[in-house]
Amino acid sequence: MTETTPPAAAPMIVIGAGIVGVMTALELQRRGEPVLLVDREGPAAGCSYGNGGAIGPNTCTPFAMPGILRKIPKWYLDPDGPVTVSPSWALHSVPWILRWILGSREAAATASARGMRFLHAGCLDAYRAALGPELAAGLLREDGYLYLYEGDQQGRGELAAAAIRETLGVPSEVLDAARIREIEPDLAGIFRRGLKLPGNGHTVNPKRLVDTLFGIFQRGGGRFLRSEVLGFELRDGRVVALRTGDGQVAAGGVALCAGIGSGGLAAELGARLPLVAERGYHVVFGESDVRLNHKIMNGTRGFGATRMEMGLQVTGTVELDSPGTAPNWRRAEALARGARQMFRAGALGPVSSRWMGNRPSLPDSLPVIDRAPRAANAVLAFGHSHWGLSGAPRTGVLAADLLAGREAPPELRPFRASRF
Repeated sequence: MTETTPPAAAPMIVIGAGIVGVMTALELQRRGEPVLLVDREGPAAGCSYGNGGAIGPNTCTPFAMPGILRKIPKWYLDPDGPVTVSPSWALHSVPWILRWILGSREAAATASARGMRFLHAGCLDAYRAALGPELAAGLLREDGYLYLYEGDQQGRGELAAAAIRETLGVPSEVLDAARIREIEPDLAGIFRRGLKLPGNGHTVNPKRLVDTLFGIFQRGGGRFLRSEVLGFELRDGRVVALRTGDGQVAAGGVALCAGIGSGGLAAELGARLPLVAERGYHVVFGESDVRLNHKIMNGTRGFGATRMEMGLQVTGTVELDSPGTAPNWRRAEALARGARQMFRAGALGPVSSRWMGNRPSLPDSLPVIDRAPRAANAVLAFGHSHWGLSGAPRTGVLAADLLAGREAPPELRPFRASRF
């Protein structure tokens, strides 16, 4: 397909039909722009398909926290640990891990937390507004998050996270073992303490959420092109067209929201960024009779459990490897074993499905939301790591503001591409 629309009427093009791209397309559409959404597969084909569903206005703790340095040797030695580095990627990982260590210093971690707090604020309300009351009621839950720990002692990172939450005004409630058993009776009795973070929520089906929002976009007149973006045609410091696998497409402006696939395209627009794949896995127990009253995170073992409409989904772990490498299903099997220890005996049943996805991650846990250095009408909006659902609504607003030529607010400075 070759677009023949004259440049003056060329649409705003959003590259990537995951949650960030769809929310950006909806925001541009709301402002009266003609929008073309382009993706080589379709809506929610990547991490937006199988993520843990977290939508957290009060989520603000980055991955890199004080105390992370002493954990790093295990990442290279324990293939079943919460974080692991693939042997084939070990040498390549060193520069990125060094940036991660720098980001774990107290001042850097606090700065990242402030950025996350700004970006995630109001995300649940934004989804409710985009979906409307009836659709939101079927897709969203606001039950809070429950972090659980098997030991009595708080680690350095946990203490630092508590200090950050206090500084940023994030509410929390400390729970003892008896209170945990009272509010989540289907858990096994292995947890000694917990932390409840109210005000957070989740979707019961990440794929269906994106598909529903994509349908709203199409019913509003938005167009979709299933094709691979190969590059850009630039003229006088502006993108005038996309080169795709199906021909050239005229562009009035571009928002690059393609997740892990954004790196090479961003480089063509003048931004070389340390974007890597934090590969995550999930398993679903479709016949489980476990009932959860919260979204659960096992803080000791680094994975979470969420009651979804497909069954009990157990999600988590970080595997640093090349995005094109075949899945290491040993990671999914480790999740299933951990889940069976986490819940009462016999409650889970068999694993009905498993999945792997490439989280698009930058070392400071913040995405890039910025104008492209080489193109005045192109915006970079990717790298949301574990928090794409939480960050997508405001990212869409900020990306649309930048494309409209509005001055970036000071809160956007932590997200600039030049920080690397």
